[in-house]
Amino acid sequence: MSEDSAVGDDEGELLAGRVAGLFDLSGHHVLVTGAGSGLGRAASVGVAAFGGSVSILDRDEAALTSTAQLLSGGGRLAAVAVCDVISSTAVEAAVDQAEGSGLPLCGLVNCAGIGRRGPAAELSDEMWRDVIDVNLTGTYHVCRAVGRRLIARAQGGSIVNVSSIAAQVGLRTGNVNYSASKGGIDAMTRTLAVEWATHGVRVNAVAPTHFRTPLVQRAIAEDPSRLDYFLGNVPLGRLGRPVDVVGPVVFLLSEAAAMVTGHVLNVDGGHAVA
Repeated sequence: MSEDSAVGDDEGELLAGRVAGLFDLSGHHVLVTGAGSGLGRAASVGVAAFGGSVSILDRDEAALTSTAQLLSGGGRLAAVAVCDVISSTAVEAAVDQAEGSGLPLCGLVNCAGIGRRGPAAELSDEMWRDVIDVNLTGTYHVCRAVGRRLIARAQGGSIVNVSSIAAQVGLRTGNVNYSASKGGIDAMTRTLAVEWATHGVRVNAVAPTHFRTPLVQRAIAEDPSRLDYFLGNVPLGRLGRPVDVVGPVVFLLSEAAAMVTGHVLNVDGGHAVA
């Protein structure tokens, strides 16, 4: 097919209105980790709003129950699993539970994450290990568990990892463990994208700036001056809201991003380029 004819075919698709549903997630079953609050809760509700079925996972049972109540009325909730992503055994069981709903998974949003702040020279081994274990190793556990099943079914799929702008710029708020964990997620995302591309599995990430999540709210409560520092990093002049991540996540999950893999999409109000 010549380049000209390919363009013509694309124009025909547009004229026929066949791209209008590119962001529609109907028929998609997506697992969301860290779904009890913050970005995970927003992603769960967003996937459901665009027609997808959602299985939710979090280690905080009370928070997870709250998200489940938000989703239960629309018939989009497939499964609920209390799970700590540090445990690969627990992750495998949670993914089996999600698929036990009768809907095979075709998507994943990895939002589970924690932060424990401290100056790098004083950071304890425990604080380093806890953040790396949850944010980086936990993300890998879930990617591996879902990826194995997507590869075995040979029908493709989409994985979206939640990274952070902290993987790309330096911060002065005691984030060396958090930044390292998110930098690892960026590297892992690119590697999995290349490894799994032949199976039709796309792997991307979103990198938020400072968002009004429980993690950031705790940091501000510990030191109110951090709010001015956070705002000063963002040219758009405000903290992100959890809902701000929904569009980017839905895009990367959907057919609208069918040719996008290995990409880290900054959702940062200009933070990285300021």
